[in-house]
Amino acid sequence: MAAAVQALIGLGGLFGSIPTGSLTAAELEDVVDAFRIGQRHLDGFGVRLGLAAERLAAEDPRHRSASELLLGRTGSVRGSTARRDAARAGVAGTMGNVGAAAEAGLLGGDQLDSLAQATKGLTDEQKAQLDTDELVTAAVDLPADAFHRRLNDAVIALQDDHGLADTKAKQKASSFRHWLDGRSGMGKFSGQLDPERYESLVGAVEAKMAGLAATGGVSKDPNLAATALMDLVTSPDGGSSRAHLTVVVDESTLRNGFHPETVAETGDGHRLPPESVARLACDAVLQRVTLDDRGVPIDVGRRYRTATDAQWHAIRAIYSHCAWHRCDRPLSWCQLHHIHEWEHGGPTDLCNLIPLCNRHHHLVHEGQWRVSLDPNSRCLGIYRPDGSPLATAEPDRRPAGNRIQLE
Repeated sequence: MAAAVQALIGLGGLFGSIPTGSLTAAELEDVVDAFRIGQRHLDGFGVRLGLAAERLAAEDPRHRSASELLLGRTGSVRGSTARRDAARAGVAGTMGNVGAAAEAGLLGGDQLDSLAQATKGLTDEQKAQLDTDELVTAAVDLPADAFHRRLNDAVIALQDDHGLADTKAKQKASSFRHWLDGRSGMGKFSGQLDPERYESLVGAVEAKMAGLAATGGVSKDPNLAATALMDLVTSPDGGSSRAHLTVVVDESTLRNGFHPETVAETGDGHRLPPESVARLACDAVLQRVTLDDRGVPIDVGRRYRTATDAQWHAIRAIYSHCAWHRCDRPLSWCQLHHIHEWEHGGPTDLCNLIPLCNRHHHLVHEGQWRVSLDPNSRCLGIYRPDGSPLATAEPDRRPAGNRIQLE
């Protein structure tokens, strides 16, 4: 055991010996990939430590709790970190397939955190139903964001109320705190909102920030977002204008109306029960995005260079951030790029548009990088200036093959 402890301590020195200052972009990607693999194995070892802590806590009630044991003796982590590690171990201990994959180093911390959060209110029987080979495969193969959405879909499918209880719980858990920080002299606040109110607030701030950026000729940044929020709060109407939300629904909803099997989401991909959508329809501005395998694409042809509001709504149903490989810049900071350039005859059609953040937009235009788009799956091929492929990126919102119609 002492040798194993020393080996773990020695990892710090090993990481310190790896030079990073002179890495090329390709070498950096290789090192990052290797680091992520190692990180998954460390996360898996953390799960094993958490299971050991749970065993010790259960064997002797006088023992500290699992999370207390996971604090260790160095005092280098917060209690929230130890509780997170205990939660990861908890879900691995109650879901055998998940636990085996985690201990084997196949699952990362992001996937384990999603599982711990999503299964918090499930019964043991429901967790057993969820603990399938297909779920583990999705956790291993999909990007963390895409797996989080797939997992939420699977959890909601297990629930009889199609997310109503979850929605109510999130509304009840919403909170807002504020205080004046004595050290910095800055007013600070924190909190959390249910998805519906979160999207309403963020949408209002983003819209106000876009107007301020256009008027002042400045870029969007956190400081401008603070100004936008202040403008909304201090506006004459108190910021009480009706909520603007995008609601994504399936085709059967249009034919039959809302029913217990209705699939409805906010534009950010959070499920909404039919009761919430019906209430919002009474006093909110709803932009409906319909997913339909037979739907008509949104095409405006060559007449207009700038994408329409309807096309932007459709893009939001497909992407939550920049379409570039592993870029997490939010969609509100992106511009729509024409794959086939407009000035060279490319249309302003959905099948020719992708969202790119400022940096990656510059790479394509000024940096001579090239991108290609599969119009059906919307898989984005990314190629370096020398023509060599970098990666293929998939949208994070919708399964491949869906067509989008907006009304």
